[in-house]
Amino acid sequence: MPASGSIYFKDSVGTRTTTIDLPLAVNRGKTDRFCIGPSTEFLWWYQKRDELAVNRGPWETPKELLEAVGHRELAWLQKFGKQRFPREPLYREFYGRQEVDPQVQVDSLRDYLKVAPHIIPENPELCQSAIRHPDLSPNNIFVSESGDITGVIDWQHSTILPMFLQAKIPKHFQNYGDDDSENFRCPELPTNFDFLEESEKANELELYRRRQLHYFYLGFTSTNNKPHFHAMGKHDLIVRNRLYDTAGRPWEGDNTSLKAELVQTSTYWPDIATSAMKEANFPVKYPDADQLRDFIGVNIDGWVPTESYEEAREKERYIKQQMLEAAETEDERKELDEHWPFQDHEELD
Repeated sequence: MPASGSIYFKDSVGTRTTTIDLPLAVNRGKTDRFCIGPSTEFLWWYQKRDELAVNRGPWETPKELLEAVGHRELAWLQKFGKQRFPREPLYREFYGRQEVDPQVQVDSLRDYLKVAPHIIPENPELCQSAIRHPDLSPNNIFVSESGDITGVIDWQHSTILPMFLQAKIPKHFQNYGDDDSENFRCPELPTNFDFLEESEKANELELYRRRQLHYFYLGFTSTNNKPHFHAMGKHDLIVRNRLYDTAGRPWEGDNTSLKAELVQTSTYWPDIATSAMKEANFPVKYPDADQLRDFIGVNIDGWVPTESYEEAREKERYIKQQMLEAAETEDERKELDEHWPFQDHEELD
């Protein structure tokens, strides 16, 4: 595809809308009925985002796309953002049942925009734009009695994006967090399966099912779609992908996740930065750990007032747990644990 965005019939797009021609092969010939226009991804229209004067595409370069997502969320917060209680109950507890200030997320988005231009892969194949179904859930896949796939529905929010953002196992098929799945082991039921209680059998069968989905998705992708398979296996792409997804997530009182992803990105900076930036410092002007120090309440030397210690400790544990859960491989979790900037230290008498 020549650009990122969504596919339209040319005659359905207004004259004021920017488009890029998309000649496609149809029945051994070619048609010029189609074009790439603004993104129809749901997030570009969610909660009054359709009222924002932002770049909705098409985007001819990955840089334009990555920056557009950050500018969209920044514009929404500046126009509609106000103090609120977090939507998720867990975050409400984390923030002490207090309203949170959107300015913290505004600052994080500005940091993201400093980083985004420098994380684009230099391999041209990974920057090629490709279309992908936005929700490959079982409800959207029709299967015949004989087991053949006869149709796939719900394409209305599908988008064309660079390969390095599209390459991933669909969430309904992935089984990250499981050692067997992450190491691509062939799924097997336990040898003592026949002697288990019925409830234990049910648990083992569900785990077996999830491992099969993960295993066979990867297996058939490695055979039938090698570019996708190789892209999925690159850890640096996972880091980029997650930062992009988190920056584009609507703000609903979570001031932590984007900061955490920026910290994670800074940890892998030499591996994911463009050649011109590999030897340079992380674009955000402060050290990695400072991104979370103010939030936790720890000074540059690691000290916290006695009366605030328990609260700071709880926040630190929560952030670390969130980042560990976001990690998609055991190696990634191990590296994060070993390089965590707020390690415990024993005092000497």
